[in-house]
Amino acid sequence: MVNFIVVLSVLVLFHELGHYVAARYFGVTVESFSIGFGPRILGIRKNGTDFKVCLLPFGGYVKMAGSTMVGPPTGDPGELTSKPRWQRLVIASMGPIFNFILAVGLLAGLYMYSFEQPVFLDEEARLGYVRPGSPAATAGLQPGDVIRSLDAASTATWKDLTLNAAIAARREVEVVYDRNGVLKKTRILIEGDDQMREPVDTGWSPAHRVRLGSTVAGSPAAQAGLRSGDMLASVDGVEVVAVEQFIQMVAGSEGRRLEISIDRDGERKMFSARANLDEASGNWRLGVMLGPQYESVNEPLAAGQALERSMNDNYGYAGLILQTLKNLFLGNLSLKTLEGPVGIYRHTQDAAAYGLGSLIQLMALISVNLGIINLMPIPVLDGGHIVLLTVESLLQRDVSEAMRNRITQAGMVFILLLFGMVMYNDVMRQIFSP
Repeated sequence: MVNFIVVLSVLVLFHELGHYVAARYFGVTVESFSIGFGPRILGIRKNGTDFKVCLLPFGGYVKMAGSTMVGPPTGDPGELTSKPRWQRLVIASMGPIFNFILAVGLLAGLYMYSFEQPVFLDEEARLGYVRPGSPAATAGLQPGDVIRSLDAASTATWKDLTLNAAIAARREVEVVYDRNGVLKKTRILIEGDDQMREPVDTGWSPAHRVRLGSTVAGSPAAQAGLRSGDMLASVDGVEVVAVEQFIQMVAGSEGRRLEISIDRDGERKMFSARANLDEASGNWRLGVMLGPQYESVNEPLAAGQALERSMNDNYGYAGLILQTLKNLFLGNLSLKTLEGPVGIYRHTQDAAAYGLGSLIQLMALISVNLGIINLMPIPVLDGGHIVLLTVESLLQRDVSEAMRNRITQAGMVFILLLFGMVMYNDVMRQIFSP
């Protein structure tokens, strides 16, 4: 719970800080700066502003003089409505902008301390292995093909391909790929659940080494002399380039002897083993754990490199979020994918379990998401205020008080319905998730 409250509080603090800084710069009286809603727990009053923490830590707000619909404006120069529309537009925009600034700052700071990721994520999306019978194989894709685009979205790297495949879950989409210098097209049905709880299944993977883990006592692997830490090189003379490939090789052996070549302590060694049939599953097994071994980079980046990398990664986050919103609008993605506070809590707990770096990356993603969602043209959100101010600027007059109230009420109804939906999704996930 502590991780969740800290993450949410930091994100809300920076969002509202953007509004506060802009409001004070333009001389708007800020009556309160609140983290959370409900009864005031603690705080201080300074320069006419009540900086407070409230009981319910789910959000926050900045209350400016003249920003409510209670009564007509008094004409006080400190009221928000007394300021030119362009200044009010800047004030409305600064919350989301501060969310983007926070996201860039979080990742840049993390990368200056430590930058760690598999090298292949930045490499072109060249398929190393295609599982027989998988969606990729059915689409006619082969090892060595380079995926150039998926569902019209560019896939210059494996990171791009992974993100876009997640967005396209449960849909048939077009794939453009390069085979021996010739561009070809096909369609692939990407398998996955409509709530995006499990990784999508495409059947493709980058080429990677396979590391052996612990062996089951008395298993064929243990009897053959295979050890934890051995790196698979080949089976029956065929190079092993993926975990799934080795599993398929063992499954297809049907108990015949396999000649397994491994690398151990810088030496190439040969072993022979016959898989046993697991009667419970009906699969042939050697009795050894497997894991992918990727070449990784793990070193701090210089300030300029960290900033550039952070901006690129956050740009990718933004693209992923916008593509998801587009697919939700078009009906290509189920509304069941939407998550609320319970979902965010679960993700923060999972990320924290992997360490501070994972938690910071999640914070950056949520911050970008918060900035984009708040820019949506929905009344009561910052984007709704921006649209209304833009319309008023074009008309050269204010929208009537009655119309403004109706717009605000419609926005509140929409937000409440949306909140009810995401809370329902959260509850259903808790009840029915395994």
